[in-house]
Amino acid sequence: MSTPPGRTTKGAAKREAILAAALEVFGEVGLHGASLREIASRVGVSHQSLMHYFPTKNALLMAVLRRRDERLRSHFDDEGGMSLTELVSLAEDNVHSPGVIELYNMASAEATNSDHPAHAYYAEFYESIIASHARYLQRAVERGALREGWTPETAARAILGMMDGLQLQWLYDRDDVHVAETMKLLISAIISVPLDELDNAEK
Repeated sequence: MSTPPGRTTKGAAKREAILAAALEVFGEVGLHGASLREIASRVGVSHQSLMHYFPTKNALLMAVLRRRDERLRSHFDDEGGMSLTELVSLAEDNVHSPGVIELYNMASAEATNSDHPAHAYYAEFYESIIASHARYLQRAVERGALREGWTPETAARAILGMMDGLQLQWLYDRDDVHVAETMKLLISAIISVPLDELDNAEK
């Protein structure tokens, strides 16, 4: 017997509400400080009901990370690649969710082990985002604006690597580490024209 459409819609809405609450709680207190019961309470469901959708904290964590990455993933298939302006904007927004940055750093580091359940996810994630930024940086090549010694791929890896590293440093020193501003400095050392020129360039 198939599930009635109304029940399916209601279940999907509840799942979305749980993810929204989990992202909020993880963002506030990080993974280890987060409680499934607290998340359930914010949604207004029982602990048992939450576990029907996400049986473990790790299962919920993976779903939250996927949701967190949606903003990036929405640009992966752009023909002209993901704009570096969007990446800098994301870095600016991330300062409002230190718990989510902590969560991302911890999960991505643990997932380097090939046996980790998130290993394939992160391997594909990095491959996709680097390829997307490399397509974008090809515009700089076509305009002679990519500085000598760089290729679109090495530039994409350097910029993304700096973002990840700076966000980790920022967790230790939130007063003196300025992620977005430092990223802009590196980008200007790689590209000889303002980003808005590349953003507005015909794909």
